[in-house]
Amino acid sequence: MGDPLWPLLNAGLHLSGSHGATSFPDVKGHTFTRSGAVVISTAQSRFSGGEGSAYFPGGASDRLSCAASSDFLFNGASLSISFSLYLLAYPAAGTGCRLINIGTNGAGSSFCVQVDEWHNLDAYVPSAGKNYLGSSSGEVSLNVWQDFQVSVFNRNALIFKNGGIIASRPDLDMPTGGASNIVRIGGDQSGYPSVDAPLYGYLSQLRIMCKSGRNDSAYVPDSGPFEEGFSLNYARAAPVVPLVQPALPAWTSVRQSPPALLLDAEHGGRGRIVGTTKAAGTPDYPVSRRVRLLRKRDGVLARETWSDAAGNYVFDRIRHDLTYVVMSHDHTGLYNAVIDDAITPDLIP
Repeated sequence: MGDPLWPLLNAGLHLSGSHGATSFPDVKGHTFTRSGAVVISTAQSRFSGGEGSAYFPGGASDRLSCAASSDFLFNGASLSISFSLYLLAYPAAGTGCRLINIGTNGAGSSFCVQVDEWHNLDAYVPSAGKNYLGSSSGEVSLNVWQDFQVSVFNRNALIFKNGGIIASRPDLDMPTGGASNIVRIGGDQSGYPSVDAPLYGYLSQLRIMCKSGRNDSAYVPDSGPFEEGFSLNYARAAPVVPLVQPALPAWTSVRQSPPALLLDAEHGGRGRIVGTTKAAGTPDYPVSRRVRLLRKRDGVLARETWSDAAGNYVFDRIRHDLTYVVMSHDHTGLYNAVIDDAITPDLIP
């Protein structure tokens, strides 16, 4: 029923379409325009079906660009950039190609992913004095599709190739500050020849998450184009509290019942997960469904509830130091269950 990373995406470009197309839509609504001769070509398709991919002929001005937006600012600790690459030629000696550059050269608020002359993939803040994350064994090959992901979570950084880790470091310098960032794909146009080599090859299935890192050693490449939308969304927010509280009933003296168990010793804590359940449509619409909260480490059922008519649900006073899986069941039998994985609760003050 959609992409579980949908709420975290800042940009998602399939970079596919009919042969010769010059449109490169972003599923999150940003406008990406071409410079030079970038075009959709069905000569190479990442997946079967001939959907094509973005062909970069390697000219000096061949790139895709998106105007500056605050959507492309980083939070200073986590990010994720993933894409499929079919490279036809390496950058010339003494140069590198910035495949994806978010921001501008020399700015501490920027971040880029680069292929260098030694056939490695690097990721770093393009500003002096910053450290970087890079592979070291020439993992970028020619004339074959390869799936890459740069993932950083709380400055713990990894690079994946086809599902395997090829580089890591625990203290990557991260972009901070700024008011808005541009995005350039296929070349940086920074004015420095050492990093201005253009991309010669094909690019497909690009996802950019400026504020969330997957950093998951179980990451596997997509088996098909990423889907759009998702019906089970959790939110980093407390339940809505009405501004006007109902009047309290008149006080009366009643006999107290025996004390109840006030502490859930196994699953109780200071955590909260809030979200909604929706059915796929145009647009999606809220539905009431059974929602279960499972402990990720062993699958134990920690909580169970039903979302209300507006699709809202909340798991309150749960363990705040664990990771959970939220599962929504469609009792009508129209859809299979929907799962949202690796959710960390908000901490209740």
